[in-house]
Amino acid sequence: MLLKTGTQILQRLPTRAACSVRTWTSVTTSRDALIVHSLKDTSFPYIWLRDSCQAPESVHPSTRQKLHRSSDVPLDTKPANLKDGAKINVGEGSAETGVRVSEDGVEIRWADGRTSFFAREFLRVHANEQSLKEAHFSERTESTPWTSATITKSPNLFVEYGSLQERTGLVDAMSQLLKYGLVFVTGVPTEEKVNETCELKTLAEKFGEIRRTFYGELWDVINVQNSKNIAYTNLDLGLHMDLLYFHHPPRFQALHCLRNRVIGGTSFFVDALHASHTLFHQDRAQFDLLTTTPVAFQYLNDGHHLYKQHPTIQLEDPAKDASNLSLTSPPPISHINYSPPFQGPLPLGTPAEFYPALRKFSDILDDPQNTYSYTLREGDCVLFDNRRVLHARTAFQEKEGADWVPGVKFGSGDSMTNRWLKGCYLEADAVSDRVRVGLTKLASS
Repeated sequence: MLLKTGTQILQRLPTRAACSVRTWTSVTTSRDALIVHSLKDTSFPYIWLRDSCQAPESVHPSTRQKLHRSSDVPLDTKPANLKDGAKINVGEGSAETGVRVSEDGVEIRWADGRTSFFAREFLRVHANEQSLKEAHFSERTESTPWTSATITKSPNLFVEYGSLQERTGLVDAMSQLLKYGLVFVTGVPTEEKVNETCELKTLAEKFGEIRRTFYGELWDVINVQNSKNIAYTNLDLGLHMDLLYFHHPPRFQALHCLRNRVIGGTSFFVDALHASHTLFHQDRAQFDLLTTTPVAFQYLNDGHHLYKQHPTIQLEDPAKDASNLSLTSPPPISHINYSPPFQGPLPLGTPAEFYPALRKFSDILDDPQNTYSYTLREGDCVLFDNRRVLHARTAFQEKEGADWVPGVKFGSGDSMTNRWLKGCYLEADAVSDRVRVGLTKLASS
């Protein structure tokens, strides 16, 4: 299904050449590649073209799944009757010459008799990295670092729950979550509080697929006596990420405020991606230490034994980027792993230089200029990127005297609470998928 959606995206994107009356291109053959002149003389290797063939014998018409392996393509694959250096204009070429150019694209007859057709838009999309990113809506999904000053200027930091009923509103909210890692949905009903009928489940499933953990599909954050988790107390909870003792911690988290009638309990959010970029520019050596030094995270409690080591800053391509000292901008970062409450003892061989590097990173995270604070109101739901945006909460206490209010009943016993959040985790790919599908439908409507 994902492959089908991707194909639809490429088919529906507007072509740059559609507005032009001139002939779209000529091509020149070389020994190993086809050069398309209108695409800045982009060279398309024959082996890549053959592997990327979209014909029914190469891509199943209904499933849109590839029917061959890249390793099946002959290394010496070439058009039939290839003539090195032949220039072919629109309307020229034939099946006998192996390459034919039309206003719609390029047709290649291969030496083994098979034929491939490459639409002009297909070639444009794959001609360079930037056009490929545009085809997959990267400008709406790639991370944008922020500070407390810039996050307030993001386009959809706060959205009304009712706006999610329309495709445009839902796409805007999901795009905000993917780009900035933080979005607040206001006006979410709070009447239903049990997992089976609560509004959080409905909201979360608009964004993606709920990920079940040992906490369940949905879970409650309240002040619990003798809690097994610091989140379930009224204590100050410092900046952290959830479940870093997992091999693959959940990407997104949602917290719906069902009740908040206490003193304190303000939420804080910090973009650790921005902090990582800041550290890179301030001290490259310390940045590198945090990308290579493993940190242990564990949960050894309540019948569970979870343990995993992650680097604090996890690069997209550690082998390539960590050793490239000529970089003047931060390398692509996949995830941040920072969660002091759930950190285990560091490996015994941890270099001494790691400690000041981690302190420097922590100082950047604690800088008030990087902190966005907000006290959740009843009916607010915050969604954030758990692999990028750190969250925290100040301590809270019950109101006293004339301001005291009775709590609401929680669970099947006699427990009462005046601060109640209901939470869940979301899978990453489902959110990205729905954004791209939504954008594709909006573009075609």
